[in-house]
Amino acid sequence: MSYRDLAEHLATLAKTVADNPERLEGVPLAKAAEGLEKAAAKFEIKLKDFLGGRGPGIRELEEMLKSPHAKAHLPLPGLNIVCRSVFGSALSAEKLPAARKEFLEKVKNAQAGERAVALLQEFFFKAAQMPPPPADKVALQNELLRLGGLSDDELKFEFSSRLKAVSILKKLAQANSLPVSKGAKKGDLIDVITHYARRAYANIAHRA
Repeated sequence: MSYRDLAEHLATLAKTVADNPERLEGVPLAKAAEGLEKAAAKFEIKLKDFLGGRGPGIRELEEMLKSPHAKAHLPLPGLNIVCRSVFGSALSAEKLPAARKEFLEKVKNAQAGERAVALLQEFFFKAAQMPPPPADKVALQNELLRLGGLSDDELKFEFSSRLKAVSILKKLAQANSLPVSKGAKKGDLIDVITHYARRAYANIAHRA
């Protein structure tokens, strides 16, 4: 069916309903009308999005980027992880608001709204399932090895979310006997942890 045929069909149907409202009754017809109304509402949203240049999935993506999940689990490194999943490269913006705008524009231009929504949903699910930072020494030593095997974006995401507290970073450094001073700042801790995590992981990978 062409869209012109669809328009004519809907116009004929609308006229039939408008001409016979007092004759229309019964549960089966009411249920069918309710289903038609819901389907029409969904189609109207997609139609407006398409005609407005949004494309499929864009409206949902915009809502997801403003959601509580985004505030809790989507710092800039996380958005870069999602962007790489969609496009194979990170964003150029260095601030989160600008990065969100850039990401939306890239998705719109590539008409990748539905793919972006699916990957962002998957990212939110995984982020929500992440366990709390480890507490005992052995677990903290294993954590250093795990961090060493992450990509740069994934590592930045860890340090901006799950491992963002300075107290956690100090515990991680102390458990692995890393050379950091008691008054080390967050940036220094991250640099040292990243260096030794990469080195430890490389040593394990080389032995394997």
